Amino acid sequence: MISIQMNQWNPAIAGLALIAITGATTPAFAQTPAAVPSLVGQCREAKVSTPLFTQRSSTSGTVSLLATAQKVTLAENAVTNGFILVSTPNKGYVQAVNLRACTGVQPPTPGDKGLCRRVTQPLGLAIRQAPNTTSAIVGGAELNSQVFVTTNPATAQTAADGRIWVQIAKPTAGWVSNGFMNAPGSNLVYCK
Repeated sequence: MISIQMNQWNPAIAGLALIAITGATTPAFAQTPAAVPSLVGQCREAKVSTPLFTQRSSTSGTVSLLATAQKVTLAENAVTNGFILVSTPNKGYVQAVNLRACTGVQPPTPGDKGLCRRVTQPLGLAIRQAPNTTSAIVGGAELNSQVFVTTNPATAQTAADGRIWVQIAKPTAGWVSNGFMNAPGSNLVYCK
């Protein structure tokens, strides 16, 4: 029989020694896992043209074909059997190996606190050069993606049709529609 004075050892080393000596298959100590950020709502884009499947199988039916660099919104936190669920542009499963981080999406900076808004419009929002529907589209923001207004409270203009336009700085400088005056709901909410 082996006698070890555990109180003189580092607890982690003592735990490993105990496993080695006793042949235990589970550790004698527990470690708290680091917090993992949620993937839901994050943007990814297709590395190559790839199918969007109805199930987690490349032999299942296809919903659509994603073009190279087409953006998708993740709808779950883990890859299962090589596939991950996306909610936009259509709901379906894509092989995770065919996705990469979205280009042009900038993480918030410390000065952005209070300027962040999350898109709630299911179809996403067009970012326009000026606050009207005939202005050139200079970008877009998908459902659950983040945009950053230029001021807090947001700089806004109400058009003759009652549409409320909000000026944003990121991901592309321009204007987005925040819905209509006297209508329930809005297209943007504060980020958590």
